Amino acid sequence: MNPDMPTNDLVRTIHTLDRDRCKAELLSFHAAKLDFTEQYLEQMSTERLRHVLMAACLQARKGRKKRSAG
Repeated sequence: MNPDMPTNDLVRTIHTLDRDRCKAELLSFHAAKLDFTEQYLEQMSTERLRHVLMAACLQARKGRKKRSAG
């Protein structure tokens, strides 16, 4: 998942992900440090997984902007 893609594209892409793909994206997300276990993610609804993935992408984007400005 590229957190730097335009926001509309990011929202559209995440919205189309199924449950397994959302979990896979979160477990392999390298743009920000996440500490989720597969068991923890298994308890979340698909919509919640999408929400967490979107938040992670936005936080990663925010972190990059801070680093490049400083």
